[in-house]
Amino acid sequence: MSRGIGQPTHFLDPDPRFPFPHSPTPTRCQTEPKLFDFSHGDRSGSTRAATEKRLEQAGTACSRCPIARDCLKWALVNEPLTRIGIWAATTPGQRTDLRKRMADRLGPAWIDVLAERDQARRERAAAARHNPLTVNQARIVRLDRELNGPMRRPLTPKEQQRNRDRLMAGLKAA
Repeated sequence: MSRGIGQPTHFLDPDPRFPFPHSPTPTRCQTEPKLFDFSHGDRSGSTRAATEKRLEQAGTACSRCPIARDCLKWALVNEPLTRIGIWAATTPGQRTDLRKRMADRLGPAWIDVLAERDQARRERAAAARHNPLTVNQARIVRLDRELNGPMRRPLTPKEQQRNRDRLMAGLKAA
């Protein structure tokens, strides 16, 4: 992609907090890039049905891709670099809608929020590698998920105590 005259050079530089996704094996977008070549309103096929079929093929390829999640995040964050093409099974218009939804949900600084969350996740993963859970702690986590499902909101002190009692009873039974 070429830079426009008078356009700041940083405008087309990717956000360094979000590395470009890589896969150890070639992905379909690398082996068949023409399938993912699409711009907003693109109707390069002879009919709308042909375009829809091509979009469906790209979506199927992306659904099997091991880096689709990171690809979507990169495409959302780096809007100037992804104004055309299929990225993680999304069209340019769909990505625009997703960016609006992210801004509504996380605020106008949603990219910073994502970067902070990613950094915190990396730090937790690094800490876990150096301080793995004990067998009993891993059992507690597993039992907690089985009993309560994924945590959606902070638990009240009463709920925390109830869960501790249940988990300890489960450990004694195991």
